[in-house]
Parts: sequence; structure tokens; C-alpha cells
Amino acid sequence: MRKGDRTPMSFINRRKFLTATAGAVAGMRAMPFIADVKQELLIPTDKPDEFGFRIMWYSPVPPIDPKTFLLKIGGLVERPHSLSLEQLRRYPQVTQSSRMKCVQCWSSRATWGGLRLTHLLETVRPLKTAKAIRIDCADKWYEYMSIEEILSPRVLLVLSLAGKPLPDRHGAPLRLIDPSKYGYKSAKLITSIEFVAEGKGSMACDIGPYYTPGGEIQPGYDNPLDLGPNVRKKIKGGEITEY
Repeated sequence: MRKGDRTPMSFINRRKFLTATAGAVAGMRAMPFIADVKQELLIPTDKPDEFGFRIMWYSPVPPIDPKTFLLKIGGLVERPHSLSLEQLRRYPQVTQSSRMKCVQCWSSRATWGGLRLTHLLETVRPLKTAKAIRIDCADKWYEYMSIEEILSPRVLLVLSLAGKPLPDRHGAPLRLIDPSKYGYKSAKLITSIEFVAEGKGSMACDIGPYYTPGGEIQPGYDNPLDLGPNVRKKIKGGEITEY
């Protein structure tokens, strides 16, 4: 990687992260929310997959059983809900091609399918005091987003990738995609959404001081792995739409 390729937010060293999470695998036990599911753990990989994505997790975790999955939605709402995967599929579904940009200077483009969060707002009816949501994930990651952010038509709750059910390694059965922000804001393995009075940034800020709560993509350079291992592009910031 050339000097200057990384943004100031790419503070965490990938190799140290991979070593730490791989070492944690030996101490893992079967998780109580998994029933009749694959035994292997989802762990980080540094090698890009067939879509050009490197896979990152906060901690090794078993895949979630889609048959028993329930998305819990609560907090400052009139009507708390627990929605199964089948119920989520009944909402109007959309697809979009968007590039996910990692803070570590690489990106890849894919076709994502799912539902817009506006439909969930209609279901649970947030109170006027709700100004943000907290998203919690099975690997203990969490994110906050403002109500204004989740109303963007480019933000999706993702159920499919490239026309097929979302793979385990990409955060099945439910993940978020926000192409205007770095990948750490696109939470994976989502288990609950809580409407809150105030957003508190991002778990990434608790890990590395150079990460920003909003996670907006900054001007600089990008290495689009889906276009080749040695491709380098200049970007203007925000969602990458040029390639």
C-alpha cells in the first residue's frame, strides 16, 4: 500500500486484530441462541471473497439460525415488535448496487436486497422523543444512527446479496448497508433495534480514537478489490458512485 492511502481513521492494525480474534476462538463455547446450526465460528479473513470483500467481525461468533431468528424492535416506540425473517421478507423489497468502503482503504461493489427502514417506522411508530436508533449485533458490536440517517433511501436492512440469501459471512440473516459511510457503520448479524432519545456514536470510537461517530467517507484514495488487487482510485468523499 502506498503512503497516504489510509485515512487517519484506519488506526487499528489489521494483523493485530486478526491475531486477537483468532486467539479467542479456542475459548468460545456454544452460544445459547443457536439451535440446529453449523458448528463453525464466523471469524475474520484477510483474503477477499468472490465479491471482493474482506470479512471482519468484532468477535468470533456462530452463525444465527434463520429458522429461529427474531429481530427485536423496541425502546421509545408505541408498538414494540419481534419480527421473524419471513415477516421481514413480507415488507416491500428493493435492490440496489452500492459500493461498501472500508476505513482500511479498500472497497467492493455488490447488489444488495432488502427493505428500507421507513417501513419499520410505520410498524412500530416511534415516539416524538425518539431521535436515533441503537443497533445491537450477535458479535457484540453496536452502532447508533439518527432518525434522519435511517430515512435515507440508500440505507437498507439487507436480506440478500447478488440475488441470493445473505451469506453467513456477510452478516446473515440481517445486516445494514449505508454506502455513504465506512463499513464499520454497516452493522452485521443484527439482533435488535432500539429507538432512543440520543445517539451515542459508534462502538468503533470505543476501540480506536481516530474513528468518527458518523463514519462519513472522507476524500482520499480507494483500492476497489472487485476491480483488481492493484487498482487505485481517487475519491471525493461520500458514497462512491464513479465506479
